[in-house]
Amino acid sequence: MRELLNDPNMNNYPEFRTFCELKDRGFRKQALAALTPFIETVKDWDFEQRQEFVAWLFTLSEPTRQDDVPDVFVYPLVTNILKPTLVEWTERSSEDARPYRWLGLYAFEELWHERLERAIELGGMAEQRAIEALMTHKISTLKFSFHHINENVYLGEVNRDRATIAEARKLIHHVLNEEKRAGYEIELSYHSELLADWVTYTQSDSGQERFLDWCERNGRDYFITDTFYFEE
Repeated sequence: MRELLNDPNMNNYPEFRTFCELKDRGFRKQALAALTPFIETVKDWDFEQRQEFVAWLFTLSEPTRQDDVPDVFVYPLVTNILKPTLVEWTERSSEDARPYRWLGLYAFEELWHERLERAIELGGMAEQRAIEALMTHKISTLKFSFHHINENVYLGEVNRDRATIAEARKLIHHVLNEEKRAGYEIELSYHSELLADWVTYTQSDSGQERFLDWCERNGRDYFITDTFYFEE
């Protein structure tokens, strides 16, 4: 927030500055009230003006973004200004990767991963943020499939997870950060082996044997712990 407030371009948006200053001081209710006149003003701007504001805000916010959406991306701003402008941007300029990347990175739409895929199609290796976000999404999908495997419950669909693994194997070659790529490779190999063993287990005459017991008997070592439920 400090970097945003100190940026010289903030002087072009005095009403937005007031909102950011109040938000930075922790006055959430007052900040949202101050945002309303700014939103009404922006609604009257032509596309180029809105595009300029949106591009400035995302370009400045993106490098410092970790796992959380910046505090300024509140619901009224997203729904009234940011998302509509980005969507219109994709319709006006289908060859610009930026609106697709931002729609995907900030999950402004249900099918945000498709926006990331389009950004990668357009920007190639330069779209490292989109590539890493999509890789993380694919790994998370595999983790979800197996997060109750200790209870002998597989939540995924084998062919779908196989397709996810195949897609991730292609995508991983585009990750330039060696440390991140190594981490993705470990996760991908782990879940690939886990899926293969689950298929073998379900096709074997295992009787009532639990999957984790089957893994132990066959020398397959996975870092899976039991889930404990506590009654109040």
